[in-house]
Amino acid sequence: MTRSVRLAFGQALVEQRSFWRSAEYALFTFAFPLMILLLIGAANVGAQLPGTHIKNTTVFVPGILAFGVIVAAYVNLGSKVAVLRHDGVLKRIRTTPLPSGAYLGGLLMSTLVTAICLVAATGTIGWLAFGAVPRAAELPGLAGGLILGIVCFAALGLAISSVITSAESAGPVAYASFLPIAIISGVFDPTFSGLPSWLSRLVAAFPVKPLAEVLQNAYAVRPFPAWDLVNLGVWTVAGMTLAIWRFRWHS
Repeated sequence: MTRSVRLAFGQALVEQRSFWRSAEYALFTFAFPLMILLLIGAANVGAQLPGTHIKNTTVFVPGILAFGVIVAAYVNLGSKVAVLRHDGVLKRIRTTPLPSGAYLGGLLMSTLVTAICLVAATGTIGWLAFGAVPRAAELPGLAGGLILGIVCFAALGLAISSVITSAESAGPVAYASFLPIAIISGVFDPTFSGLPSWLSRLVAAFPVKPLAEVLQNAYAVRPFPAWDLVNLGVWTVAGMTLAIWRFRWHS
């Protein structure tokens, strides 16, 4: 194991300690998706998707898994990097012996751990409260979809951090840039429909709905989400490209 990799793991541990010691930050990260899961899920108990025998909650739970991934990997990472840049922390990191790559690597590994913990909590509560479990044969696909989703939205989080100009606007900008899309994508309501065709195609072009559909495929029998995987791959590359081009260590 190289020195940079060891330092990156060490930084990831530091970031995790900092995350869990900030009770309000950790609580909101977990409480927001889980609260939505329980409240909206309870309102859909017993309901079925129109024209099918599939329970609403069977599709709703993986939609909240996708929402949790976005909160952890996109909102949290993007807003945190923007705040660190605004407060001068990133600039000071460059003056320490810690390599810049090791610092970013640790930050990304910590984000991965947080996202996995949130997904595990959401999936467990979805199973216990609503009986929603992924199909055994689709577990590898579910794991692959989660990893691709985390990488995609972490890249987009770094990219959005480069356009946030102040610490005060970090959280609002991050949420405002995806929450409306999540709502009209049906993430919170599997029966949501009625969008004009042009708007439906536009929403499908963003990565929020494709991630939800990839995860929903593991819970309910659906056509193989080939386009959704391509979409997430394209947005991953776009996010990485923009992050590399626009990333700044100082404001």
